[in-house]
Amino acid sequence: MARATVSHGDSRATIEEGQRVRIGRSTVCDVQVGSGADGGPEDLGVSRTAATVSMQDGRLWVRNDSASQPVYLVPGTGPTRVLENQDEIASLPIDRVTVQLRGRIRTHDVVVELEVPATLGDTRPIPTDGPATQYLLEFTNAERRILTALCEPLLTKSGDQSKPASYAQAAERLFLSRSRVENCIADLVKKYASAGVPGLEGPEAKDNLCRYAVRSGSISTTDLEHIP
Repeated sequence: MARATVSHGDSRATIEEGQRVRIGRSTVCDVQVGSGADGGPEDLGVSRTAATVSMQDGRLWVRNDSASQPVYLVPGTGPTRVLENQDEIASLPIDRVTVQLRGRIRTHDVVVELEVPATLGDTRPIPTDGPATQYLLEFTNAERRILTALCEPLLTKSGDQSKPASYAQAAERLFLSRSRVENCIADLVKKYASAGVPGLEGPEAKDNLCRYAVRSGSISTTDLEHIP
């Protein structure tokens, strides 16, 4: 049976199928954050009931319970997901993620980690607003190298640093001209927009293509071996 731990400092709780763990400043919470119980000052920037972590069908979920504060989901690699509004909920990666509460005094990290793999073996990342069904994109070797350079921060960094590289950064990384990189991506955007990949219009087309490529597994960490 899948089981996960939710921990913050010396405060720790275990969660199994059908169970939930409440996180926040209140003493009724299973994992207290910012309450001052650890000897530090009370952080009034953390809501009394900030978030709930639950497990359903072998998957972990987090819900924002605060009426005033967002909840940040920070995976080991990949972009941070922000639950802006109360009752907003998202699925977590099954291995490890940091639920981050940004108070007035400091930022508090609550680590959620699955101890036993879920029976479904699901390793999908935090869902985004992409399509429910995703498929692998095909690239030539040259296209793959260029797209990998653009996707590199998505594959190697976390939090606010996990965003696609700029055209200039990718060009410098590959010792190519910027126009070469831009033309390559323009062709890929046109090709896959017509194939139904969403978000490939306007100024965000490049970044959305990069995110889709990583999310679908079309570009992965193994591709990093092919760039200098």
